[in-house]
Amino acid sequence: MDIINSDYNSLKPYTSQFVQNKPFPHILLNNFFKDEFFENINCEVEKFNDKTNGKNFNSTVEKNKWISLNSRLPHILSMIIHTLNTESWLTNLEDLTKIKFLTSTINDNTNLANYHEMKRDGFLGSHVDHSFEIGTGYPHVLNIILYISDQWSDNFGGGTTFFDKDGNKLRKVIQYKPNTALIFLHSPFSFHGVEVINSDCLLTRRTIYIDYYSKSHQPFENLELPFDKKFFPHGTTF
Repeated sequence: MDIINSDYNSLKPYTSQFVQNKPFPHILLNNFFKDEFFENINCEVEKFNDKTNGKNFNSTVEKNKWISLNSRLPHILSMIIHTLNTESWLTNLEDLTKIKFLTSTINDNTNLANYHEMKRDGFLGSHVDHSFEIGTGYPHVLNIILYISDQWSDNFGGGTTFFDKDGNKLRKVIQYKPNTALIFLHSPFSFHGVEVINSDCLLTRRTIYIDYYSKSHQPFENLELPFDKKFFPHGTTF
């Protein structure tokens, strides 16, 4: 994990904060990547102009969003994805979250995509993601969103939104902050989205998204949650 700030070599000190945060367990890790490495990310991504191997989203529930498929990602993004799928990082996440038997997707996310872009007037409505790994059926239990744009202002919008267990009432907005990792519990009740990006914003909101699964079908048994802990299968639900 040489690319990650050494403060996060062990996430055990952050466990209490993670499990106590509302409306569902989550934590922000500031200055996530080492400074020199983070400075190189946008230099490499700026050269990434191939939009043929990806998908655009423009609808009533999401707008001005583009996701890539991983076969054409810049090397530096592939390096990040690989690092955050290693056994050592999975063990670190288990220590943080109390979720056992964590594993990554066997599909290398070529169907889901790890790299996302969103531009001005873009947004993503309240939703929960797919609930299981398509190849194994393992429950989807955890997400990481990495804020990798090197410039951003709170005035631009684009924060990550958390909702109540029904997905209706906004409970929290987590402002987009460069070089920050947002780790949050993913359950059938973890409704989240992206607030509208200001129409005056000329920057691109860049993120890396990585999802994790548990080999246990009772993955939340070690957590106290304000909603039903029982896993059940569903697709992405708005």
